[in-house]
Amino acid sequence: MSSKIRIRKRGNTYSYSFDISKHPRRMKEKGGFATEDEAFDAGVAAYADWKNGNIGVASERVTLKDYLASWLKNVARPNVKRTTYVNYQSAVKHRIAPFLGNHILQELRPRHIDGWLKNLAEKGLSHGTIQQTKTVLSIALKYAIYPAELIRTNPCAGLSIPRSAPKQVIERTVIPPEQAAALFEHERYRPVLKLLYHTGMRMSEVLGLTWDDIDLEHGTISVVRQRVCDYFDTPKTSNSVRTFYIDPALLTYLRALKTAQAKDELRLGEAYQLVYEDAAHNGAVVVLPKKLPPADGLVRRLMVCIVSNGRPLSVSPIRAWLHRKELNAHSFRHTHATQLIEAGAKPIDVAARLGHKDATITQNLYTHDTETMQKETARLFGEIVGK
Repeated sequence: MSSKIRIRKRGNTYSYSFDISKHPRRMKEKGGFATEDEAFDAGVAAYADWKNGNIGVASERVTLKDYLASWLKNVARPNVKRTTYVNYQSAVKHRIAPFLGNHILQELRPRHIDGWLKNLAEKGLSHGTIQQTKTVLSIALKYAIYPAELIRTNPCAGLSIPRSAPKQVIERTVIPPEQAAALFEHERYRPVLKLLYHTGMRMSEVLGLTWDDIDLEHGTISVVRQRVCDYFDTPKTSNSVRTFYIDPALLTYLRALKTAQAKDELRLGEAYQLVYEDAAHNGAVVVLPKKLPPADGLVRRLMVCIVSNGRPLSVSPIRAWLHRKELNAHSFRHTHATQLIEAGAKPIDVAARLGHKDATITQNLYTHDTETMQKETARLFGEIVGK
């Protein structure tokens, strides 16, 4: 490596340089070092970073799990949204490393990936989940090709998801009003369920909602953040930032909920838990009893979805509870969009309400061809052709 680093003096300082391509010839150079040794050491470190794609892995035999750990830390985390990083991390931890982690990266072959995909399908994972997981692995391996230069080809390339994988583990169905009413009987989760059903918001958006985001006078909700695990983050996309009107029933419920929460805070006094966002540590969620003064940098967030002592609701138990009822958060989003379309709302307006970029996404993903829609289609055709 040392023979590849060139050092030269420029005035009173030193600089290093090394070639990063031959055809055409390009080189990396940096100056301003006080001594020749200082420039050389910096050049060696820069060359190592460039050669290994800033991944921190230089071994010719590294396990896939070790490579992925370095890739998550050094490549993914600094360059993607926290929500994306959390999804990458979860895919690696739960669906990639347990099956492929002990394979040597340089010896990973398409047959290993194909066997892994079949294994995931046999375990009942949906086609979409397997595809997303394969995409994460493929992105990581693409980086291992270039710029890390650890492997020559991507063993994920050209492989398909097994046809045996179910399209959806939980079918997207429209939740009828009577089922929704039964779900709302769950007192602890009622705020979340009500908001999901009446607004079509994403689960992360509902859990990140604060009272400052709700205009109880004019009946609007503004989506300006989401809560993912133990962090606040910006919404999923720029289109996800939105303000929309809510129906009178939800508005009445939210007014009563805010009053009840104020009474809980008064009743528990200093034992009541307050939620803060740690602006100095990437939006981390901090929960402290009211009696403790917040540290500098903590911004109080008046959360909507909390339990009676003020602590914010967690996503995992809610998802598990819904799964036992063969539902998920998207069941509510799907229901909300379908009911609006069925009632005659314009797809473009529904898309704006859900935070979609265009109406095509809304129609393809969340609207359901219900019996009412089918009858309305038949009625319209009857009007066209006459009796």
